[in-house]
This record gives sequence, C-alpha cells and structure tokens, in this order.
Amino acid sequence: MHNKNVKKNKPIKKNMSTALWYYGLAGIIFWTVLVCVSVFWHQKAMHLGAVDAARIEAREAFQNHITYRSWNADHGGVYVPVTEHTPPNPYLDVPERDIQTPSGVRLTKLNPAYMTRQITELGFKKFGYISHITSLNPIRPENKADVWETAALKQFEKGIEEITSIETIDQKEYMRLMKPLITEKSCLECHKEQGYKVGDIRGGISVAVPMDAHYSIEIQNKRHFMLMYFLLWLIGVFGSLFFMFALNQQEKKRIQVEEELRKRDKLAGVIEMARAVCHELNQPLQTIMGNTEILMMEDVDKPTIKKRILQIKDQVDRMGKMTRKIIEIANYETKDLPQGKVIDIEKSSKPLESFNKKE
Repeated sequence: MHNKNVKKNKPIKKNMSTALWYYGLAGIIFWTVLVCVSVFWHQKAMHLGAVDAARIEAREAFQNHITYRSWNADHGGVYVPVTEHTPPNPYLDVPERDIQTPSGVRLTKLNPAYMTRQITELGFKKFGYISHITSLNPIRPENKADVWETAALKQFEKGIEEITSIETIDQKEYMRLMKPLITEKSCLECHKEQGYKVGDIRGGISVAVPMDAHYSIEIQNKRHFMLMYFLLWLIGVFGSLFFMFALNQQEKKRIQVEEELRKRDKLAGVIEMARAVCHELNQPLQTIMGNTEILMMEDVDKPTIKKRILQIKDQVDRMGKMTRKIIEIANYETKDLPQGKVIDIEKSSKPLESFNKKE
C-alpha cells in the first residue's frame, strides 16, 4: 500500500514544474492584455482631452468676439481713420457714418460686425483662427453661411445653443464651433430693416481653431505614457518570471526532499524485511544446526538419525514456505519486536481481497 501511493505521486511531481510555468505564461499573457487595454483606453482619453482643449480654446475665442462686439455696440460704434485697409462700410446706413476732424483727418464708423471682420483677419494672421459672422439672411454677401454653418444655424432655430465638430479646412483639421447671435436693442440700429426683434436669433459666429498644436501635445503625452506603460509591462513580466523561477526552485527542493524521504522509506522497508527474515529464519537454522551437530556424533543410533533428519526436513520445509510467503508479499504490515519494527510476513503475504475483507 505504501509503495503503491509513491508510484501514483510520481507523475504528479514530474508535471508540477511544467504546470507552474504554464500558469506563469498565462499570467504574463493576462498582464499583457491588461496593459494593452489600458494603453488603448488611455490613448483614447488623451485624444478626447486634446479635442476638449481645442473646444475650450474655441469657446474662449468666441467669448472674446462677444465681449468686444458688446463693447462696440454699447458705445454706438467707434470711429477710426479711413485707410486702404479700412474704407467706409458700404453696408452701414446710419447718419454720420463718415466724419472729419478739425485737422482734416477722415474718420469712418466701425459697427460691431465691421470690427469683428477686421479682428478675425488679424487673428488668422497671428494665431491661425478662422472666424466668420454669418446668417441665413445676411446683409453682406460675404457673410453667407457655408454648408456646415447653414446646418448649425438651423439647429439654433430648434433651441440648440452650441455646435462643435472637427472639420477639415484647406487640408488641415480644425475644431469648429458656432453659437448663435441673439438680437439686442443696440443691434436694431443696423438690422431693423430685416425685421428682427429683441431676442431673435439673427445669425451666429463660427470659430475654427487649428488642431495642430493640440495634436502635438497629445503625441508628446502618448510617447511619455507609452514609455511608462512599457516599463510597467516589463516590471510585470520580469516579476512574474522571477516569481515563477522562485516557485520552481522551491518545488524542485520539495521534490528532492520527498525523493530522499522515499529513499529512506525504501531503506527502512529493506531493513524491516531483513529483520523479519532474520527473525523467521533464526529458529529453523538453530534447529538445523543442533540436529546436524547430533548427527555428526559417532555413537548415534539409526532411530535417532532418522528422527533428526526428519526434524531437519521439517525446518527446511518451514523455510521454503517462509520464502514463498516473502515472494508473495503484497501488503505492508509491521509488528514490533525487541530488535525493532519488522514486516509481518504472515499478514503482508495475504491476498489483498482477504486482507480488505478482514478489515
């Protein structure tokens, strides 16, 4: 029974080391998938962050337009010198549009729309911003809405307050933003002939912010995070390999200790068997030796010789039966003797079926 259990455990021990490495490989694959998913999610989050940053920049540009337009409207327009770049506005029909200073300098009035156009031109030259005042019913033909702006203006009529999207203009990507222009009392001076009332949506201002700078920051951040994730992945892989190596070494030591214990068990079994054989054979051998010494005496009569020979034969038969029992040992049963633990040859040589029934 003891030896049988040892044989059953052998394949498990041999396969344990391989199984550990399989588990380690599975852990590394899981770690790699987890890192890849994290990288994908983080890259997407950084891209959305770049888009949000561009949207915020576009909103700030729009608010700047609204701020200086309100300042202009509150002051009823501003006068600036007439130049080649700033000629009188042919679409502004108000009294005293053009005046002259006592020194002879010609001045023309800039209404909010005219000032916005000039500032947007300056913003495009310095920052690459594209701004456009537009309407579905413009006074100035150049203020006609394009396809994207037309769709946005129609959305404003449904109550939408802001439209944003990334669009390609002249083969470059821009964050386009558009918000409606609400008619105020100061706006009616220029737009009263179009039938607008205070609170009406008379058009909108679209702002386009270049995405190049935001994409550049996004790429730099992605490089830094890719390096961080790569180092994190390496730490996980090498940590897993080191852990599996340590477990494998520990498993080898355990198997080695078990092997030594098994060898000791075998040696103990051999010693127990030897003790049992010596114990069982000792008495027959002593009987044979005693009878042999008697037979070697000169004055032994024939009846005594015959008796002693029969005793020797009985002891030899006894030894033969004992040898067969030793050969037929199938179980592991011991008994205690003064010289130590020995195998119980009588019980150990019984068939397993009879032994189990007895139990």
